[in-house]
Formats: sequence, structure tokens, C-alpha cells
Amino acid sequence: MTKTLVLQSAQPQRAQWLDTCLASVESWATQANYSYRFIGDELFDQVPDWYMRKVAGRMPIASDLGRLLWIKNLLDQGEADTVVWLDADVLVFAPALLKVAPVSSCVFGQEHWIQKKPPKSYPKGSEKPQRQTGTWQARKNVHNALAAFRKGCPVLPFLIEVIQRMMRRVDANFIAPQMMGPKLLSNLHNLADFELMPSVGALSPDVILDLAGKQAGHKETGVENLQGARQGALQALLAKQTEPLLAANLCSSTLGDLSADAQVQEDLMMAAIAALNARPQGLAR
Repeated sequence: MTKTLVLQSAQPQRAQWLDTCLASVESWATQANYSYRFIGDELFDQVPDWYMRKVAGRMPIASDLGRLLWIKNLLDQGEADTVVWLDADVLVFAPALLKVAPVSSCVFGQEHWIQKKPPKSYPKGSEKPQRQTGTWQARKNVHNALAAFRKGCPVLPFLIEVIQRMMRRVDANFIAPQMMGPKLLSNLHNLADFELMPSVGALSPDVILDLAGKQAGHKETGVENLQGARQGALQALLAKQTEPLLAANLCSSTLGDLSADAQVQEDLMMAAIAALNARPQGLAR
């Protein structure tokens, strides 16, 4: 029987909603008969000192390499046949349906990032249309909030090597936040055609707001007076899904786009989580 280990990491000081996400993953792992391991700052123990100095405190970029080094060691040491990494802000809300078992040597998540289309410009003096259609746009990307590798995977050491080569070359002042994760994987996917899991996606701030607004309409959530709820964002996401969404990266790095107030952020995220947990059969059209 193939042994699968689920690996996660998070900082000791974190928002309560993140604990809810972590608990959902651990519970799912138990239900799926996977092993589960949680680590803290030791995630970065294997990351080279020169790499840590260059990222200069931008820990998500350090995590992009740290998770791969941990996964490789766990596989090399025979602790599992498959290691599944899930970011701390991933919520598993349809645990009975979610299985992570790469058919190839590795698998990554796939997201449709929903955001508003920029307003169209019209020549001066021309009449604007009464109604503009197509409010939302979706960008399909590969993401590493889910990354699973089987023993002997040739992609794993390749990614470790490529990330370090890229970091040595890049100007420290121009390291994009997703450079060593989603941006790298999305570009490689265009050439290598990775195995992807659309069932483990990511929710943009617009989708989070739409979910939170829907939940606020059904029960007390603390966000009943939510301003600028993005109605239609969730439907735009589901229109792009090729299969039901069973788990989602709630993208803690984008919380500043929702609100600068920590309590408002907590209320929004808990409302969105409640809306997702009410869909144990997954999110679909």
C-alpha cells in the first residue's frame, strides 16, 4: 500500500482563521488514511544561508524552496512514497471527495484568478453603451499551494536546482512575490504539461468577498454591512471550473486588498470559510 504524507507549516503567531484551515487539512488527511506532519520555522532549516540573505525576510519566497527540500528529504529517507504539501491557508471543505494521488510523478494545483476587467475607454464625445457585459476576467495559473511528489520524481530535484539558479541571477530588489512558485510553474507548464488538479484552486479577494456576502445574508457573521461585495465573482469562477472545487487556497497574502483592519479580515475570512464548509459536495455550477 502506498504511503502518503501530508506536510504543512505555519508561523506560531497567526490569525484564527488559519487555524481553521490547518485543522481542515489534518482532519482530511486522517479521513483519507494519510500521515500528517506539521512543522514550524524548521521549514527553513535546509534553505541555504545565501538564499535566505537574498530574500531578506520575504518568507513566502524562502518557503517555495524550503518545502521542496523537505519533500525531497522525506522521500529520500523513505518516510513516504508520496508527499503532499498544502499551504497553511488552504481549506479542505469537501474532504470525503478529495484524493491526491499523482498519476504521473508529481501534481500541482490549478487556479482561475478572478478579477474585474479594467473599464474600457471610449473616444472623447462618443456615447458609452448603456450596459457593459463581461464584468469579470479569469487568469488560469499553476500554483504550488498544492504540490505533491512521488518517490523518484525527476521534476523535484530539477525545481530545486532551477530555483537556486534563478535566485543567484536575480537582482535582490526585483524578486517578484510569486517568482519561485506559481510564476515559475506556470511558465514551465507551458513546456512540460504538468499534471494539475483543478479541484484544488485559489480564491481571489473578489471571490472571498462574494462568498462572505452570501454567508452574511443567511446568518450573523459580523460582515452584514460588507461594503463593495463582489456579486458575480463566485459564479465567474465556477463558470471556468472543469470539475467541482473541493479545496481552495484562501490566499492570505491578499488580505490587505480586503481590509487593513485585522478584525474585519478575520470576520470576512470566517464568513467565507463558513460558506465553503456548507458545500461538502464541492463548489460547482
